Amino acid sequence: MTSLLVTGAAGFIGQSVVRAARAAGYKVFTQGRRAAPGIDVVCDLRAPLHNAPPADWVVHLAGAYAGANRDELEEKDFAFARHVLAWATATGVQNIAFASAAEVYGAVAGIATEDAPTEPVIPYGRMKLRIEGLLAEFVAAAPGRTAAVLRLGEVYGVQGRLIQELSRRLRSGFCPWFGSGNVPLSFVHVDDVAQAFICAMARAKGFGIWNVADDVPATWKEFLGALSQGLEARRPPVRLPLILAHAYAAGTSLAAGLEGRPAVVTPRIVRLLTTSKPLSNTSLKQTLGFKPLYPGYGDGLKELLHGLSHDAGNGAAQRCAPA
Repeated sequence: MTSLLVTGAAGFIGQSVVRAARAAGYKVFTQGRRAAPGIDVVCDLRAPLHNAPPADWVVHLAGAYAGANRDELEEKDFAFARHVLAWATATGVQNIAFASAAEVYGAVAGIATEDAPTEPVIPYGRMKLRIEGLLAEFVAAAPGRTAAVLRLGEVYGVQGRLIQELSRRLRSGFCPWFGSGNVPLSFVHVDDVAQAFICAMARAKGFGIWNVADDVPATWKEFLGALSQGLEARRPPVRLPLILAHAYAAGTSLAAGLEGRPAVVTPRIVRLLTTSKPLSNTSLKQTLGFKPLYPGYGDGLKELLHGLSHDAGNGAAQRCAPA
């Protein structure tokens, strides 16, 4: 039985990957920062990883929030990756799948394929790109190694931070989109992200990069409008011009800092939400056999809106095309 260690297993994406991997027949070990039901390895990855069992694959998901600053990303994301790679090297683990992000591309002209220029505009994207470089070095250092880099679009799902925050704001009556709201991007349901990792572990060889997205790019205006309608929000989303959006982000960040809590909307988040990032998933389909359960955000929202008031499902069945 193929085994894997999932870092950040208690997180939003991690829980979905664990369910999908177990359903696909993998023996799964789980890592988390704190002891919790279902967590096998308790370790803060800012320190070296010593107590994890050897595995055939590592699915590396642990990391900081996209709105984090450079120092926090250095302390968390980069340190996490270095410690996971050091452990993999010491224990002979040959295969790693890593959750990168569309933010490595920066502002996308057209639709980004995997060979599009990488010019990140926020620290999160720059850090993901640095870690991708570490993985390329890991593969080059010894024969037989594999590193599958999955550049994720905007991930949504019933238990995710994105949907929970947007739903809260829509129900409260104030949920703006920033700028025109017409910036295109690619969404992807969390169950499809999990299945992309399953496909990568089944098919990837050597060092490879794949975009993970649904089939049809959309805009924040369209996504928020559909979510608002599905929730029967009392007020539709409103447009907040960029100059006001930046002032709003600065003010809420200052207030959060004074209250000792993390800010949800930061200037970096405004930049993230106003940067185009539509992705092509053609390579993921053709080379890894990926078939999205939710080809467009509308398909995913139908199930998600049901799940906002019911228990989430147990993940989707395996959907990798046969080799």
